[in-house]
Amino acid sequence: MVKHRTAGAAPARNGGLRPRRQRRPGIIQSSIYLPVAMHDALREAAFKERRKIHDIMLEGIALALSKRRERPR
Repeated sequence: MVKHRTAGAAPARNGGLRPRRQRRPGIIQSSIYLPVAMHDALREAAFKERRKIHDIMLEGIALALSKRRERPR
């Protein structure tokens, strides 16, 4: 079972000088490392379609997950 951090204030890393941005409920932040060519292709597609790279990536993840759900067991 994966445990996620709960939304709320985290301890200040800078002595409390700057308030921390609030987290979005139900959202987990993740990082991804892309080859330069793939990132460039994503940027170009997003520009041409007037969309955000984020939205295209979510679409791709949704397609990959739906493909895996449809496999016969």
